[in-house]
Amino acid sequence: MEIIPDINQKKRYSGEIRIYPYLRDHHLESKTILPAVESMMILARAVKLNYPRSNVHHIRQAAFLRFLYIPQDVTDQPVFVDMDPSEDGVITASLRTSLKSKTGNITREIEHARACFITTRAEETSAFPFHVVNPRKGTYIAIPSTTAYRELIPFGVAYQNIVGDLSLTTEDALAYISGGRYEADESLLGSPFPLDAVMHLASVWGQRFADVVSFPVGIEKRIIYRKTRKGREYFGRVAPVHVTPEYLVFDAWIYDEGILCERISGLKMMDVTGGRLRPPEWIREGQSLAIDRR
Repeated sequence: MEIIPDINQKKRYSGEIRIYPYLRDHHLESKTILPAVESMMILARAVKLNYPRSNVHHIRQAAFLRFLYIPQDVTDQPVFVDMDPSEDGVITASLRTSLKSKTGNITREIEHARACFITTRAEETSAFPFHVVNPRKGTYIAIPSTTAYRELIPFGVAYQNIVGDLSLTTEDALAYISGGRYEADESLLGSPFPLDAVMHLASVWGQRFADVVSFPVGIEKRIIYRKTRKGREYFGRVAPVHVTPEYLVFDAWIYDEGILCERISGLKMMDVTGGRLRPPEWIREGQSLAIDRR
């Protein structure tokens, strides 16, 4: 994804998202939607352009508030980012678009995503190795990624980045994940595809054990220790920490040959379709879990 800069004022970044063909593979109910991982990249780029010395690898309180739908005939989507720096080194960035009324007389702004960038050095800098992760408990089921992307997460090929089988227990979901390819920007936060695939793991877990088709609506904390890259293979794990009928919350990790690349705390998933999408019968556990490991 390419952002074409046009900085109009100190705390507002205006530009356009270049809609490459691969983004059309991310769709819901036949409509192209901007992925949550891409919205974080846009926010990070705006912050880095306006505050070049800032650190964008420590993100807190990310919220994906409203889908940004991409019309079929659009090649460059206008957006703007409002940035509000605080005295303690936190920059809150908000991704917005403008919407005109049918008459063209009224324009209103829509906020699609928001995140706080801890622009000083991240406090947590030591990346623990994979072998210290708690061993798995209980029996597991394996689902081929081809089945998952055909029946559970029907995105196009650009967003089919779980590799081989994914493994599910009540405790977690594991899989090898691809760094993807295509024109996605990996310069600031790394490739967006591994984290997107981790969100798929969380969605499949929710369909199996919580009887819900869920989508990401927020991340409490994301720390990037080592940027992921396109063309590489990683290992992803998600673990539920809080499950209710309203929402699911996970912690997640992305590893590169046993070294931690990213740690995600408080990945919040919800049904955003009002129940229009339901898990297929074959994936359901039979009884939804209530989990609270906070």
